[in-house]
Amino acid sequence: MESRLLEYFLRVAEMGSINRAASALHLSQPALSRHIAALEHEMGTALFTRTQGGVHLTEPGRVLADRARPLLRQFASLREEVGESAAGQLTIGVPPSWRQVFTATFLRELMRDHPDLKLRVHEAVSHALRDLLLGGSLDLCLIPLDRATATGLRQLPLIREPIIVVGSNEHDFHPERALTVARLAQERLILPARPNVLRMQVEQACKRRHLQPRIALETDNLLLCLDLARDGSGVTAVPACAMSGAVLPDPTLRWTPVRGLWLSWALYENTARSHAPPVREARRRVLSTLSRTLAAGQWFGAQPLAGLNEARKEL
Repeated sequence: MESRLLEYFLRVAEMGSINRAASALHLSQPALSRHIAALEHEMGTALFTRTQGGVHLTEPGRVLADRARPLLRQFASLREEVGESAAGQLTIGVPPSWRQVFTATFLRELMRDHPDLKLRVHEAVSHALRDLLLGGSLDLCLIPLDRATATGLRQLPLIREPIIVVGSNEHDFHPERALTVARLAQERLILPARPNVLRMQVEQACKRRHLQPRIALETDNLLLCLDLARDGSGVTAVPACAMSGAVLPDPTLRWTPVRGLWLSWALYENTARSHAPPVREARRRVLSTLSRTLAAGQWFGAQPLAGLNEARKEL
């Protein structure tokens, strides 16, 4: 039996309403109803009596509620104990496009100041990182903002940046002259495969304008996208951070923002590990490193979101 089913059951029992409990748990009412039905099926009996005024515990439901509360307290204690045993470890997920503006500096300083920290870094495209995050494999993760936050995760909106298109030096692209979506749709595009967030942004922008983008190649490898753009095989769309932060610009590439296309990023935290000192320290350093990067003007077009502005006050 999953502990979260017991947590959902107790919240419904406390509130006497599936609708109110769903709102408190940030779930839809049908989803919570399915969870309760699954628990009742597993228990082999009805746990609630449904009425127009709400729900009430049946006799078996009262027995389960009485026994479930101490079980969940014991589970929380065990989870904390296990978490403390892993207190010297940190696993973080970062997108490849952040390497020059953030990742290298962040990791270098973290390793220098905490030489005994057992650190593991997953650098992958956003949908792969999201799968690792939802599977509980990451303590912290930097991925595109999603308005719906899964249970067990804490979300902090950080940065909004332009989506840019990159081509060979034969293109007339310039950072100060934004490209229209209509012009972008005419190019041979080298893009990540679905369900990559940036890919979906480009396709949706074209669809709104009744345009069909010319997808020449799909690959989730950022360096391959840039290499193919460099040799003129097509153009690629990437977050602005991918071309920001370098000491010297790449003379073999030209790039420009796409008018009206933006990508927002957030920091996601596994709440089961929030108490661990390495997680708290890494979170603080994510915010401080981003703040320095923005202050130095190293990230083209980046704008802090409200979450970052509020969190920086704590630094």
